[in-house]
Amino acid sequence: MDAEASKTNGIQGQNSVPKSEGYFAEAESLEETENVPSLQILGSRTEESTEKSRQFEYDGLNFQNMSIADFSEREFAKVEEAERFYSNYALAIGFSIRRSRLRRSEGGVVMGRQWVCSKEGSRSKKWTNRDDMVRTPRKETRENCHATFAVKYCPNQDAYIVTKFVKEHSHRLANSHEVPFLRSHRCVTESNIAQSMSMRKASIKTNRTYDYMVDQAGGYKKVGFTSKDLYNRMDFERRQLVLDGDAQAAISYMNGKAIADPEFFCMFSVDEENRLANLFWRDSQSLHDYCCFGDVVILDSTYKTNVYDKPLVVFVGVNNHNATTVFGCAFLVDETADTYRWVLRTFLTSMKDKKPVSIVTDGDDAMRVAIDEVFPDAHHRLCTWHIMRNVNTNVNNPEIVREFSYCVHGGLTPVAFEQHWQQMIQTYDLKGDWIEMMYRKRKRWAEAYCSGHFFGGNTTTQRVEGMHKNLKDGIGRGMRLVECIPRIERSLLRLRNENVKDDFDSNHSHPLLRTHLRSLEEHAASIFTHDIYKLIRNEINKEAKLILVQPDKWCIGAPGAL
Repeated sequence: MDAEASKTNGIQGQNSVPKSEGYFAEAESLEETENVPSLQILGSRTEESTEKSRQFEYDGLNFQNMSIADFSEREFAKVEEAERFYSNYALAIGFSIRRSRLRRSEGGVVMGRQWVCSKEGSRSKKWTNRDDMVRTPRKETRENCHATFAVKYCPNQDAYIVTKFVKEHSHRLANSHEVPFLRSHRCVTESNIAQSMSMRKASIKTNRTYDYMVDQAGGYKKVGFTSKDLYNRMDFERRQLVLDGDAQAAISYMNGKAIADPEFFCMFSVDEENRLANLFWRDSQSLHDYCCFGDVVILDSTYKTNVYDKPLVVFVGVNNHNATTVFGCAFLVDETADTYRWVLRTFLTSMKDKKPVSIVTDGDDAMRVAIDEVFPDAHHRLCTWHIMRNVNTNVNNPEIVREFSYCVHGGLTPVAFEQHWQQMIQTYDLKGDWIEMMYRKRKRWAEAYCSGHFFGGNTTTQRVEGMHKNLKDGIGRGMRLVECIPRIERSLLRLRNENVKDDFDSNHSHPLLRTHLRSLEEHAASIFTHDIYKLIRNEINKEAKLILVQPDKWCIGAPGAL
């Protein structure tokens, strides 16, 4: 897709489906009912697994001994109350229930409702006798059980009375330790969902959340649902969250950020099918950081941060604490030169046309082409870590690798580099497209040609790689954009909080002076942050190892004064 031709839209500061009501005549499991008072359970189940241990009672009658005669005069004010009663009965006895027949009046009033054991009937043969079946069929759970409970509405009494109660089951009932696995008795409550969503926002995975809830409840038997139930419910909540489209939800989130942040900037493009293609955003703090520390920009892309496999590009720099600061983020449709041109021009627009002095990237050719076009005056340096990894991949000789490393990191002049390179080529008879390609790019990776240009001490993209690792700890491939973006921002807030702590330490504490050049060290400590001061102190310590013994000679010796 040609990113330049795609439609672009911007967002800048100052610039639920209701759940269906009613019941279904055939349902596989119970849905949540209205908040009606539950029947009082007078007894409690012991830890024994025998049927005699079940002591659930209703109006003084033991659930296990109830018959149709005990229900002949029973009345329920609402059909939900009858359902709650039968559910409690099933829980005490040891089976799961599901809704069966439903009869309504023309006005929509429930006139009759029937519940059956979940093992009622048998599975249709069309689901098992299929030649095109790929997956293994689900385990059989139906056993033609006839256990039934039915009520009908009596207008004269304005209540629901019991019309049918079949107690006998055609299968083994669940023991007390098996009851937590019965489907109709497993329920993930709204409070459980609220807690899970809060922990999810803190980048806590669902399986860890479930373990925490089990510990809260006092064991797996008391938590009330399985880990799969929690996964299913969380997936349902995610689908509800993006019901109107993931891209639209992400744009709506950006609009909300723009209302709260006057300097917030977001730009996105769409493809020919009007689908979201590229998305770039940065907030006011990123703009302020770029104005202060934007001379050097490091960028790289990573995958598997979202369900669409869109590359995530993070623009980072180095602040006055020698720490990583983030200037902006972008999701891209692909990694072509056109797409990189779009994101670089958008980045430049968002930063009020302030161009960086130097840029550090990996060896991506499409990115190099885009940088040369958008930032023609910037010094572009390739990541030396990627260079050496490429060397190790293409060269198996440790001696050649060592010589190549000297070309990359050695303090050579351009003339000395050319001499050493030619000597290496002749000594090891190096030929081929790869070695010629590396030579053509030498001005972007060799210290001999990069020396004298300001890169802020950065020769690799490891700061971006570290940021990617930080992000991937909280986001995953199965996440949608509307989930990824808030998590990226939380990682950004955590990073900025660390920078605030660095500011506090520098403003409210002083380093211990230890070098022999006390006045120089004291001055450096008074005007620089602690992290920059450490770099200067290291240089002073290196100087301490040099002793002048004669006016025109230097030698290595013990620490001393000049």
